[in-house]
Amino acid sequence: MTTARGGRPPSRALLYCTFNGAANCTNGIGRQTQTLLGTLTRRWEKLTAITGPFTPYLAIPEPGPATWAYDPHLLAATCRTVESRGGRILPLAYDTTAAFWTPPVWRQLSQQAAETARTLAGRYDHVAVIAVDTPFAGTGRAFLEGALLPPGAGTVEILLTLYGTAYVHSHPAPDPGRLVWEQRSLTVAGQPGVRVADIGEAFTRHLITEYAVDPAHLVPYRCSLDLTAPDLQPMPAADALQITATFGVPLDRPIVLAVGRTDPTKGFDQLITAVAPLRDIVHLVAVIVAFSDADPLTRTYRQQIADAGLRATYVDRFTRDLPRALASLPHTVAVVCPSRGESLANLPFEVGLWARHQGPIVVAPALGGFPETITDLDNGLLYNPAEPGGLTAALQHVIAMDDTARSAIRQRAYHRVVRERDVVTAYAETLTRAFTPTPDPTR
Repeated sequence: MTTARGGRPPSRALLYCTFNGAANCTNGIGRQTQTLLGTLTRRWEKLTAITGPFTPYLAIPEPGPATWAYDPHLLAATCRTVESRGGRILPLAYDTTAAFWTPPVWRQLSQQAAETARTLAGRYDHVAVIAVDTPFAGTGRAFLEGALLPPGAGTVEILLTLYGTAYVHSHPAPDPGRLVWEQRSLTVAGQPGVRVADIGEAFTRHLITEYAVDPAHLVPYRCSLDLTAPDLQPMPAADALQITATFGVPLDRPIVLAVGRTDPTKGFDQLITAVAPLRDIVHLVAVIVAFSDADPLTRTYRQQIADAGLRATYVDRFTRDLPRALASLPHTVAVVCPSRGESLANLPFEVGLWARHQGPIVVAPALGGFPETITDLDNGLLYNPAEPGGLTAALQHVIAMDDTARSAIRQRAYHRVVRERDVVTAYAETLTRAFTPTPDPTR
């Protein structure tokens, strides 16, 4: 281990900048935040035995009424977790009257994240910043364009951690404002102190091809899970049955489950179309979290289900219990990810853990990050999204499988997650690199 001036061990801080998972939790990015928090609670000793000690901080948009799905109890628990390791929550002020998913708000958050990193550098020898997704993509540029660090300040290493881009979320016509924001943010990758997270092969190829990111400026940042987390264990059957009954889910037919948010990229309209020919065979459970009470896609999906004559349970609010319950029961045969584009999805990993003993297998399109985490008929099923009826045929295949074949796929899925996605291994690799200053070619 390197030493700081005076021969003492270097002091280090992790600044994790995110917009989901600390005061709300409604998507995969929120789950990644929860994974980090769980690691601070349950895996701290094992992680720091590899990385060495550090103090964790979470920078989040100022929580309050403007925070969608705001949960003050979750925020209080997050504060307790971070403070137990010597850090704290750092709220970032922004224009709460403006639309959150717009470059002006992202610019405010990125600038404040950069200034927060600068402040921490006055207290710590090394500061590693994980700037999560589009709202914090400009953190590197904002840091470089800001004032120079004063003499004696610590080093700051910023890892731009995108999970999607305008190309992925606005396919086939990228949103111009978001595209410019991402392009400008990523042009500073490779300058001293700014690197880009490599979250998966397909998405990284996309960043290299579409955004000209140099592979030399990448840091591995594998999407991971705390395998010891209580909510990643199979749910006891009695509890699972009680929860499904609470949500009114009948268990007299094979269940097809889908989980996500009201985003056209998630492809739930395609799923409803694909399930229509199976209307007399399966029961669809669609947990599709609305961005707001007035989200028009909620009405659209409900109407599409009605028009298709499907028997379905539609849930438009976030629940983790229901997917976990259904994935723990033998009545559920498939969890479908019908995305039009996906960099890397958490859900297949979670299903692999929940369904280790009984339950569904994952069905996903052979696009984006799915082929690097799912091998067809090994640990799940892949279908060709360009083939008419491809998803319907995949579901028919799963329904026709006998218990032995389905069990073998589930077991391989479980063991692959355990082998490849443990958070200690993943975070140790990332933080070891992130706490190592990049050389400055001007010196």
